Amino acid sequence: MRYTAVAAAAGALALALATSATAQNVVSFDLSRGIPGIRGGPPPTAPLSKRDFHAGPINNNITGGGYYVDVLVGTPGQKVTMVLDTGSSDAWFISYQADLCTSRSLQRTYGDTCGPTYNPSKSSTYALKVRNGFNITYLDGSDASGSYITDDLQINGVTIKSLQMGLATQVVRGVGVLGVGFPENEAAVVKYPNIIDELANQGFINSKAFSLYLNDRRATTGTLLFGGIDKSKFIGPLHTLPILKQPTGYTHYGVVMSSLSTTYSNGTKVPVSSTLAGAILDSGTTLSYLPDDIATPLFEELGVYTDYQTSGYSMIDCEYLNSEPDLVVTFGFGNGQASGGNQFTISVPVTELVLDLLGGYSRITAGAPFDNVCLFGIQSSGGGFGGSAGTNETVDVTLLGDTFLRSAYVVYDLDHHQVGMAQANLNATGDSDITELTSAGSELPSVTGVSAQQTSSTREATTTTTGTRTSGTTSPTGSETSSGGDGAQNTGSSSPSPSGNAAASLKGGGGTGAFAVAAVAGLFSALGGVLFML
Repeated sequence: MRYTAVAAAAGALALALATSATAQNVVSFDLSRGIPGIRGGPPPTAPLSKRDFHAGPINNNITGGGYYVDVLVGTPGQKVTMVLDTGSSDAWFISYQADLCTSRSLQRTYGDTCGPTYNPSKSSTYALKVRNGFNITYLDGSDASGSYITDDLQINGVTIKSLQMGLATQVVRGVGVLGVGFPENEAAVVKYPNIIDELANQGFINSKAFSLYLNDRRATTGTLLFGGIDKSKFIGPLHTLPILKQPTGYTHYGVVMSSLSTTYSNGTKVPVSSTLAGAILDSGTTLSYLPDDIATPLFEELGVYTDYQTSGYSMIDCEYLNSEPDLVVTFGFGNGQASGGNQFTISVPVTELVLDLLGGYSRITAGAPFDNVCLFGIQSSGGGFGGSAGTNETVDVTLLGDTFLRSAYVVYDLDHHQVGMAQANLNATGDSDITELTSAGSELPSVTGVSAQQTSSTREATTTTTGTRTSGTTSPTGSETSSGGDGAQNTGSSSPSPSGNAAASLKGGGGTGAFAVAAVAGLFSALGGVLFML
């Protein structure tokens, strides 16, 4: 999602709330993650394949970081790296002449260097489309600009001919972006067929739809599937929600979030909020953001500490990394708008929301009421993050980023303006069971996944801590039990991770100003540089 669209999206979502098995034509990426400090990725394995089923790698460079895809652009193909982003709609990559690639001063300023770049003079299929017509800005104040071009883009054997893309010559991050949102949200003045449109137009898929399975925080595999649904990757029925329409049309994957609660290991359920909120599902945002009136009671329930003095980020006791998997935050959706008029929930284990990425950054962690400080995977958006660098603008909106999406299986259907959602079957080991999607009919098909979680989610702890609730507060204390080791099923491939990157400045929470550049660079590097990429 571009920064200029965020405030409009928030208001429009509120307005919308007030008024409102054999796959032949699918294209798939195997998702793989190499996680420094936890484990290296597995040796490369053969890509998942079926007739007309194509796979390619997407890499995650650290726990909580962005999801990356390597593609080939041009003839012959030149490898470029892009961040997968459901919150924006342009595909763009970096020119070999980009300022960040050639200036050591900029590299020091932004804490990043360029990944693989593209040279148009080496492609026989390159064509200039709009000179200096590409300009996009993200919520962290970072931007990219250059020209629109057309060239062939290859995703693991599938070649999309003459796709319009941005070629960036001025950047602050070292990789490009693969935006898979609605064309209405493109940065171009004149809208154009983007990658989803062209996959359908050129006959590779039969519906402008895709499904996303990120898997859990420590897993090494996941899947992006264009044109299909993999029933082996989720539990129970796939619930459908209408995408909220804005005055300018369909621009973001916004749906109704109807409730939030916590559930403890003893079965106690504590309601946190029943406020209706328009929530944007965005894989390009590392963390998740809730309006202050929803986030505050959740923070109080889990003992989350917000560092108002320096960083603005909300922290949690790292001991929650050892909590039992049935200590969860439950997100409710629907309010009668779900399929069949039923509401449904997605449960996110608290262990998925504890990001151990702050070690060594004392300026960020000082003042916390616990010794082991971790970043909490949910933050407040009420005055909590800002607009373009040098401005005092803030945006109060619900963004459900990777920390939420890893626990959900999500189908994004642009043809029918629907989102399908179910509880993810984490670390699934069974064979894929793919249903091809078509543009026929008026809605997503009624499909059901597996009956129950097939494997345990990956765990790192040798002790298990039970979250307990006493006198309205929560403490991660309990008894020790033996646990298994890391139970991840390593079935994907791993490749070197793109460098982390940082915006030069980022608004802190509570209007407390920007991070020191060094602190920002360190935290952004740890998070993969996509804290606020929308």
